[in-house]
Amino acid sequence: MSRALSKRERKIVRDNPVNTLAQMLQTMRPANSHSVNSFVDNWIMPLGAKLDYAGNAILRIGDNSRVLWSSHTDTVHRNEGMQRISVNGDMFKVAHGQASSCLGADCTTGVWLMREMILSGVNGLYVFHASEEVGGIGSAWLAKNNAGLFDGIDYAIAFDRKGYDSVITHQWGGRCASDAFARSIALQLPNDYRTDDTGTFTDTANYTDLVGECTNLSVGYFAQHTSSETQSISHALALRDAMLSFDETKLVKARVAGELDADTWAWGSYQGKGNKAMRKASLYDYYDDYEDRGRYSASYCDDYFALADYVQANPDGVADFLETYGISLKDLRDHIDGKGWKG
Repeated sequence: MSRALSKRERKIVRDNPVNTLAQMLQTMRPANSHSVNSFVDNWIMPLGAKLDYAGNAILRIGDNSRVLWSSHTDTVHRNEGMQRISVNGDMFKVAHGQASSCLGADCTTGVWLMREMILSGVNGLYVFHASEEVGGIGSAWLAKNNAGLFDGIDYAIAFDRKGYDSVITHQWGGRCASDAFARSIALQLPNDYRTDDTGTFTDTANYTDLVGECTNLSVGYFAQHTSSETQSISHALALRDAMLSFDETKLVKARVAGELDADTWAWGSYQGKGNKAMRKASLYDYYDDYEDRGRYSASYCDDYFALADYVQANPDGVADFLETYGISLKDLRDHIDGKGWKG
């Protein structure tokens, strides 16, 4: 059971760089909320970042880096404000009795990692994306309206993945990074990182037509998007230490921006290729009310029909995915019956 930090544990955290992560995890930040704006103002803007029109906070360290570091500032909390967290062994959790829909390590840990790297002077283009959780809005805007930002960038590396050991090569079934690149970055990471082709979506997926190698790295959280979400303290620290000594000259570039493998199927604006007649217009026709249009209009769900085909072809994988996100059979039935969908 989760519990409040003891005096000894508070001292351990206070004397450790992860104390900042503990503080950051106390904020609940739905997209476009006052809380997410305050979070950016408090934790990111003092680093020297600048905001663009879409709300992305951007900062460049050094002049010659070919790496874009990626995270997002919003969480999937239902409500904004502050929450209490606790420690259970190595894990941060929502404190017992705290009414909160999730911990928010997705993607607070990624933001924390990038902040630590900036403070230590690690070179790169740092992009703290806005509104990832409601459709990758910030990254989609950047890809469409500021493509010049990516000039000279060969690698887009996100810190937004569950578990301890994934270097993502595919997002939503489409290749976003080469295996050679994934292996080259894994060599500099702790805990036996390895190539993983089971990624879903994060902001770097929107850059595959602009950047050759786009990946997502595990940061040590589990049960994301649920009230049972946890974050490993030791893994966060180990990954932080690895990133502070990261050498981008050891990375291997093998994928060409915009390149599609034979194993890639179209997924909305992520791939940008495929049957355009079945893209956004079709999706808009499928959803009737304004709320659904706003939620499903961006790249995260740009092609409903491709998703439906994939679900039909991979039922076991989809069931595992739903279970990971804490979605029960009852939840699924209630949602489908409520929408009146017949399949």
